[in-house]
Amino acid sequence: MSSSISSSDVSPGWGRSIAACLGTLALGAALIATLVILVDPYDSGRFGNAFGIVGVSDRNPWTANISRARDPQFDSAILGNSTVQLLEPARLDEATGLRFVQLVAPGADPRGDLAILDYFARHHKTIRALVVSIDRPWCSNTVLPPPKDPFPYWLYEGGTLRHLGNLFTWAALDRSFQRIAIARGARQPVRADGYWNYEELWAPGAKHPAVAEPAKAVPFTGKIADPFPYAAMLAAAIGKLPRDVSVVLVMPPTFYTIVPVPGSRDAAAHTACKEAYRSIVSGRANSNLIDYRVDNTLTRDPANFTDLIHYRAVIARRIEQGIAASLRAGEAAEISF
Repeated sequence: MSSSISSSDVSPGWGRSIAACLGTLALGAALIATLVILVDPYDSGRFGNAFGIVGVSDRNPWTANISRARDPQFDSAILGNSTVQLLEPARLDEATGLRFVQLVAPGADPRGDLAILDYFARHHKTIRALVVSIDRPWCSNTVLPPPKDPFPYWLYEGGTLRHLGNLFTWAALDRSFQRIAIARGARQPVRADGYWNYEELWAPGAKHPAVAEPAKAVPFTGKIADPFPYAAMLAAAIGKLPRDVSVVLVMPPTFYTIVPVPGSRDAAAHTACKEAYRSIVSGRANSNLIDYRVDNTLTRDPANFTDLIHYRAVIARRIEQGIAASLRAGEAAEISF
């Protein structure tokens, strides 16, 4: 006796069940996709604001800056790495009469900062001032290959299809739930101006760099001919802005042990980099380049730093004063540091 079963012996109910299951999954996926698009997890505004949710609860500045950079209440911005994270927008507002938003992207390649700058410019008809941190990565003479740069350029530069393709991820779904929680009043959005005080992580004096002798360097008498590609990129970005936009470039302080030794090649490279960026703001009204990377009493006190490149509030307040003075008097500003 044959034990084979022909296809005609299979119950047609199985086919209907499989089709129903697949249809349910497809419908569920479509509903989730629609919800994510309507909730707008990153507050990009690409598809409107169907639910009227204000702000984000996103703790990652790389993605949270999408919401902040298009916020119309701000007319000025602070951009750069975590080395300007401690500058407080509200203090600059009070000193200048402007409305600053902090758009720092800790750990990002300078091109990430440039992408944020371009996005900010595209979403603001009126820009009054920009503050950009020119720390050591900006003085590099090489550009990191794009595949090795994890910054989410698709959020800032990508088209609609590229944006949609990146919404169907666990990260986007998580941020959708955060936005829904904001709408329900179960969660508070992060500060709209982007300020976050990293000193809150440590008790006063609990974290600081070790005192040491500055490194010795071989005297250098040559000429620095290295290119500064990021300077050219920033010059192009600033060149697109109206001439009445004030630009203050800040070379942030570091602990004295890593300040370039006078007469060394590092010092010569720092000077060359500084001049490359100074040319960007030279002649622009109420604009300036301020070099805080110096060896002085402030940068020799370990109590003023959390590590070699991140300073504490006492230095942040001095930098804010220098920025405000520059926005009033440009290159003639008196800088106390």
